[in-house]
Amino acid sequence: MKKNRQNEITKFTTLENHFLNTFFSGFYLSSSDLINIGKEEGINLQMNPRELVIKSLLNEADREDKLTNITTALIKLIDDRTSSLHRLSMDYPGALEALSRQAQKVTSSKSILARELRGSVYER
Repeated sequence: MKKNRQNEITKFTTLENHFLNTFFSGFYLSSSDLINIGKEEGINLQMNPRELVIKSLLNEADREDKLTNITTALIKLIDDRTSSLHRLSMDYPGALEALSRQAQKVTSSKSILARELRGSVYER
C-alpha cells in the first residue's frame, strides 16, 4: 500500500497547516511562490498541490541545513505582502479596517516563522 505523503506528520506540520490556511496566515502562498523560494536555495521542487510543496520545501531545507535561508526568504515574502496591504490601505481608505486585520494576521505569521527560526537554532 502506497504511503500518502500529504497526510504524513512531520515536525513542521503545525507550520505547514498555518500557512495553508489563509484565514489564519492572512495571505496565500502559491505552489509557485514556494517553488521559487526553494529554487533560490538550490532545492528543486516539482509542481504539486501546495500541501506537498510546502511539506517538501521545509523538510528538504531541514535535511540540507538550509532552513534558516528558507525561513528568511519566507519572512521577506511576508514583508512584501505586508507592504502591499499597507499600500492598498492608503489607496482605499474605506478598506482600512479590513486590510488592517489582514496585515495583523500576516504579521502574526511572520512571528511564527521567526519563532521557528529561533527554535531550529536550539535544536541542533
